Amino acid sequence: MAEETTFEIIGEANAKKSKVEELQEKLEETEKQLNELNRSLEQKVIERTIEIRKLLKHNIRFIDNLSHDLATPITPLITLLPLLREQIDDAKSREIIDTCIRNVEYIKRVINNTRELADVSATDLMLKKENLSELVDEIIKKYEAAFKNSNIKTKNKISKDVEIKTDKNRFLQILDQISSNAVNCMPEGGTLTFESKPVKREKDNFIQISISDTGIGLAKEQISKIFNEFYKTDDARHKLDSTGLGLAICKIIVEKHGGKIWADSHGPGKGASIHFTIPSKDFAFDRSF
Repeated sequence: MAEETTFEIIGEANAKKSKVEELQEKLEETEKQLNELNRSLEQKVIERTIEIRKLLKHNIRFIDNLSHDLATPITPLITLLPLLREQIDDAKSREIIDTCIRNVEYIKRVINNTRELADVSATDLMLKKENLSELVDEIIKKYEAAFKNSNIKTKNKISKDVEIKTDKNRFLQILDQISSNAVNCMPEGGTLTFESKPVKREKDNFIQISISDTGIGLAKEQISKIFNEFYKTDDARHKLDSTGLGLAICKIIVEKHGGKIWADSHGPGKGASIHFTIPSKDFAFDRSF
């Protein structure tokens, strides 16, 4: 009887061992399949990335060729129309030529901004450590005369020790565009304020930069569209000094930093703020985007 019990125990043990081995084999097979699937997905991502880059390059070449074709006939017009204007005494004719000059210069800006949009989309950014407050001071100094003429006061509330990782020229391009917009949004004067605060996002540290004006403000439907390509607010729709591409370019630059950009406003006449995030000096990786 004891022998039978022993054999039963041994049999059960062997059965359990067999099941464990079977499960182990299934786990190994599953792991193998997952690894193969992972490699397959990685390969597909690489292939799709290559395809996207090819399409992007094709798009850039198309824009470049189109810009060149459009710029060729416009260049002599920009040169010759002012000369022609000086040779005409009739006031009405001069007004017509002035209108032509403004429209030709607008077309030139659209061409240049479209080319810039394509260039920003295709160019990688090299991030280096920069002092945020100093970059803001640089823009304030650049627009000092414009701010003074428009009765606009500036406040740089960013601490002197805040450092970010950015492509300096592209970052200044963001500040330049937003500051320029602010001047246009405060025709009666006002205050332009620069602020920052740290933001923790997943594994990386970011800095949120906020640029706020006390100007004409934005309606709710405008807030959701102002970063769209060629979008203009109602007030700017018929103006030739805006191409509707400035903030779209800013959006691409911010996203290439791994950040986000958005706007808010309490409504028309109550000012507006543009917020965006940029990697801090403690950003996890020194890498290009």
